[in-house]
Amino acid sequence: MTARFDDCFSHIEENEESAAECIHCLKKHGEQVMYDPVQKRLILGREIYDDSYSRAMQTLTDLLKITSLEDYQAMDRKYNLTMY
Repeated sequence: MTARFDDCFSHIEENEESAAECIHCLKKHGEQVMYDPVQKRLILGREIYDDSYSRAMQTLTDLLKITSLEDYQAMDRKYNLTMY
């Protein structure tokens, strides 16, 4: 059975390292993860047409303590969230 991107959410623990690993997993599955300044949280690119992952993305945002683009950039530097 092939792993799906939503399996990435099944191993989240209550710490920022786990949240960062989840984002790495999502990226490895080709998902686009970005900070949305309107919603003030991380979003998946697919949320444009499928918002069923919004609660999980809010959890990741909360675990990483991201409240602004600057926070996201700081976490990106710390955990290489964009993987580039």
